[in-house]
Amino acid sequence: MSLMLRLLTILIIGSSLAIAGGDTDVVNYVKKRLMQNKGLKINSIKVAEKLPIPGVKGWSAYVVEANLELTRGKDTRKIDFETILFVSKNLMTAELIDRKTGRSIRSILQPKLPADIYAHSHLLYGNPNAKHKLILFSDPLCPFCRMYVPELLKAVKQNPDKIALFYYHLPLSAIHPASDTLVRVMEVAKLRGKKEIVDKLYKIDIDPELKDEKKILKIVEKETGMKITPEQLHDKRIEKVILHDRITARKMLVTGTPTVFADGKKDVTREKYKSFIKK
Repeated sequence: MSLMLRLLTILIIGSSLAIAGGDTDVVNYVKKRLMQNKGLKINSIKVAEKLPIPGVKGWSAYVVEANLELTRGKDTRKIDFETILFVSKNLMTAELIDRKTGRSIRSILQPKLPADIYAHSHLLYGNPNAKHKLILFSDPLCPFCRMYVPELLKAVKQNPDKIALFYYHLPLSAIHPASDTLVRVMEVAKLRGKKEIVDKLYKIDIDPELKDEKKILKIVEKETGMKITPEQLHDKRIEKVILHDRITARKMLVTGTPTVFADGKKDVTREKYKSFIKK
């Protein structure tokens, strides 16, 4: 998440509870909070989706989308921003926590899947017509991903008729900037028909805080044998995929990695695929 989106989120969360009545109250609440930033122009705000909360009676999750323009000095940026508000009959809050587990309710929300979520362009391994479909949002330098993803990739490759894996990039560049370059390397490799590079990048020895593209590419060439130029990283086709994945993550309420959906449902355990193999 960019610094600006993080600040906007904090702005929305800044008030704990408010009186609520429906979609209009939710939109007006978000608008009122955003208007506190004088450099922010609101083009549109709407409730994009209203989600039930499994196991929580009397509350719904409202996904609010806003199209904004932020002006700082002479620079104006367009921003598409989403936030989630939890609403009951008389109350509204930006966060709900399960008292028993300590887990944020956000982690169990089930958004509608985009129509193109199983696009062939995102199929990494497995038969597209496999009985079970996995969606993975990941970052090759996320420590948790590096422990989890290689095992998952191996399982899918060994069971291509049981599982199809659709891979989406979610580089957490604020934590490890080198990820931005590595996910682009993955896309260049896919264009060259070398998907196996993805596996190697989850084991690559690199400083996550490295920002110099040329230095990163030298390490990639040394460890994978694949030579790539900075110009190739920023091919329009690559830019399109990276932007598409970022928007998809936003629409599916994904903010962390690894995030897994198994047969269309968020798998908070990330272990559901093992039951597919046993069958």
